[in-house]
Amino acid sequence: MNVKEFIKWTKSTVPPSLNLVILLMSGLFFCLILLSDKASAGVYTSTLHGTSADRSVVDSTFPYTTLGLCAHCHEQHASIDGAEPTPPTAEGASTYELFRSNFGTTDKNELCFACHETFNLSGMPLGYGRYGIYQGKTKYNDSVHYSSANMDWSPDPSPPGPPFSVTSSFTDPGNCHNCHNPHGTDDGSGSPIQQMLFAKDSMTGDSPAYELGGCEACHDGTQGGASKDVQAELAKVESGGYGHPTHTYNDRHTLPESGDSSFGPANRHAECVDCHNPHTVVSGTIHTPGTTGNAVSDVLKYVWGVQPTSWPSNWTSVSNFTERKPPTYSDGAQYEYQICFKCHSDYGLGTVTNAMSTIGSGSTLETDQAWEFNPNNKSFHPVVSALGTGTGSTNQLEAEQMTGGWSPGDTMYCSDCHNTDNSTGAQGPHGSTVKWMLAGTNKAWPYTSAALNGTSGTTNFRTFSSRDTNIGTDDGLFCANCHTLDASGHIHTIEEGNHQGPCVGCHIRVPHGGKVSRLIAAGDQANPVDSLPARYAPDGNGGGTVYLRRFTKASTYADYGIGNCYATNAACSEHNHSGSGTESW
Repeated sequence: MNVKEFIKWTKSTVPPSLNLVILLMSGLFFCLILLSDKASAGVYTSTLHGTSADRSVVDSTFPYTTLGLCAHCHEQHASIDGAEPTPPTAEGASTYELFRSNFGTTDKNELCFACHETFNLSGMPLGYGRYGIYQGKTKYNDSVHYSSANMDWSPDPSPPGPPFSVTSSFTDPGNCHNCHNPHGTDDGSGSPIQQMLFAKDSMTGDSPAYELGGCEACHDGTQGGASKDVQAELAKVESGGYGHPTHTYNDRHTLPESGDSSFGPANRHAECVDCHNPHTVVSGTIHTPGTTGNAVSDVLKYVWGVQPTSWPSNWTSVSNFTERKPPTYSDGAQYEYQICFKCHSDYGLGTVTNAMSTIGSGSTLETDQAWEFNPNNKSFHPVVSALGTGTGSTNQLEAEQMTGGWSPGDTMYCSDCHNTDNSTGAQGPHGSTVKWMLAGTNKAWPYTSAALNGTSGTTNFRTFSSRDTNIGTDDGLFCANCHTLDASGHIHTIEEGNHQGPCVGCHIRVPHGGKVSRLIAAGDQANPVDSLPARYAPDGNGGGTVYLRRFTKASTYADYGIGNCYATNAACSEHNHSGSGTESW
């Protein structure tokens, strides 16, 4: 029974002398309902719904200028300042005197859309939120969070779910109320959560003041099966594993975000909406290695990223970036790497010197990946751009040198190499028990055990003698996931001489991209390792033996001979020949 029906009932069945008393008591009763946990005034008046000037940017059918009025959503049977709005199209009796019941399966969320499709904030396209995380009804209704039957309130017991349904449980997949409380919630200390997310998470200790609490209410394996258990992947970081610090560095996500001030050393974080847009996400795989292309995958659509404004010359700092975000770029990032570059480039790393940041130390120091993947470098993995053909500075490999479904000229994703170690778990670089989240059948580099990744161990893979050690297991050579090492005439199969040295004696430790062709580590001085940036040295920290002083790339992989490599190291004496070679660090 709504208020109008209640008034009609009292007039027809209750003696007139009791009408005033009953109406006063019932009015108090309804006020207590609205001011209970469903609409705590202390929180509501501090939320965006209760205070924001954005509330005045509404459709003409809501003529009230006073901000935060309950009457924007609830029919109060009276005018304010002589005005009463025309409500959205009626849907029938509403449990809480809403202009719409908001739970209809045909016109779901229309009460929210009545305002959230008419805002025009900060030059954003009509219906966008202030920072482009919400991008309108059409995109939301195309997303998996709207269409999936799993997008329902999770059965986690505490705190309870949305208190708006007249049934025993709230079951309306795709409803805005599955994530947002329009009356606001607090972070446990009384401070409002600006996104008005339900402060709900099954992980003890997580702060509800950031969006992770809302995401992991479902993405903890309780909704949609184990394949959606992102929480288990992120939790690997706390249990001694590796991954993005989503749990470790929380409450650091601020809007708007830009550059070092948001992602730099003092504010490092990787929260859910840094990589995913919950209002536009589409279900799908991240990428199948061996299929060309590097456009954003479905789960990353409409997330903003950064693109170098121009690419500099070989092995030079990339310092100017274009932010691909609304309103200028309404679709956000075009490629996965643009999302990664927000944190893993000069844009978000702070000080960068010779591609090395100040984040981390020794063999864990973070490097500038825009610097490394620059398509003008002498060598790079094809994350940004495919390698060219012919004998140019970055000519592609040949078919005989590729495996795992890869072909010459393919482009790739960051997540082809960095992913969970759980083949049946939530895919993506959330977390792993393997250092650097190395992916694929073989996960060890540069040592013969994946457990030594990122350390200064001593058991290196060697170009000939141990390259097949542990192959086909986590402890196999990581490079073998994509590259063959035994093609006829291949330099890595030559048994003569001393081609038994460590892979990192000739190739850089961080194999994203390099100053010298073929990711070669060649330092042109008495101690060649001194020429390399410390992070690219054999031990990842400026030490170890670099065998080559200079290098000349051959036309094909079968054309390499003594003259292509110049070394003064005693182990490579056959290459000490009149100082030939054209490239070095």
